[in-house]
Amino acid sequence: MRPRSRIVAVSALAFVVVLGGLTALRVWNLEPSTAAQSLVVDAGAILVVAGVAAHVARGEAVGTRAGEGIVLAFGPCLGFAVNLFVPVSTMEPPLWVAYPLVGGAVLALALGSVGAAVGYAVRVVRARKTSNSAS
Repeated sequence: MRPRSRIVAVSALAFVVVLGGLTALRVWNLEPSTAAQSLVVDAGAILVVAGVAAHVARGEAVGTRAGEGIVLAFGPCLGFAVNLFVPVSTMEPPLWVAYPLVGGAVLALALGSVGAAVGYAVRVVRARKTSNSAS
């Protein structure tokens, strides 16, 4: 098993990459079409779910791995939420900081849970194949 500090580091790196990339696009006024933006968001969500699923499928304790998967998902989800909410919420009262945090947490929980379910399904199928081939 990987140490939890490495999982947090990967999540933090994903946060920096997502937030940095999206912020760079905004600063350079590179606004792709709505269809292209949707494709990027969908592809990002699929990558997060796939990463969490792979993480959960490899581990021993599903509950622990699922929790770590949600931590993995939190980095990119928080980066996306910060990029999305900060420009529009800075006019709000000081509680505007809660928008990206709550948004990132909700996205991470949703995508992490889907990834954990997919990873668990992969483990079950793999275990059945192994038990069938051993018989």
